[in-house]
Amino acid sequence: VVSSGRKYTAKVVGTDATDDVALLRLTGVSGLKTVKVGDSDKVRVGTQVVAVGNAGGRGGQPTVTSGTITALHRTITAGDSGSRSSETLHNMLQTNALIAEGDSGGPLSNAAGYVIGMNTAANTQSFGGPGTRQGFAIPINDALAIASQMAKGHGSAKIHIGQPPFMGIAVASTSSDAVSSATAP
Repeated sequence: VVSSGRKYTAKVVGTDATDDVALLRLTGVSGLKTVKVGDSDKVRVGTQVVAVGNAGGRGGQPTVTSGTITALHRTITAGDSGSRSSETLHNMLQTNALIAEGDSGGPLSNAAGYVIGMNTAANTQSFGGPGTRQGFAIPINDALAIASQMAKGHGSAKIHIGQPPFMGIAVASTSSDAVSSATAP
């Protein structure tokens, strides 16, 4: 927690890679202040917003940018540079508030401070002139509906309950001169 410097352990309750939502449960914590949640169904183009995140994933004080909602119900293909994978996300809120790598999971709030979305992806385009920027957020009503299913332990074809499985494999190449053979005694 940036304001106090305290660190907590978290357990993965569930993940939904298709919709880019995960639910974590902090252990040994009580009395944390919660955010005010808005109704993303009431968001309109032109709504003033503030995006909070951790641009660049550096930790420390959060980054804060402002803008407006520029489109509703967008379908995008978001790529993950780390894993070289992509996903198609539907019903996204589009904003011109700068959302950068590392901001994912942060809140997109309206001018009254109510969270209306969860920052998810960004697109910056420049074609010989001034660049345009677009940020995308999952509507909070959608994110909370998915998190509620996870909290109830309701898995599905999209929702995985618990820590997702992971298998790591490393492949190394070597020149044929460096290969040695062994014989059994």
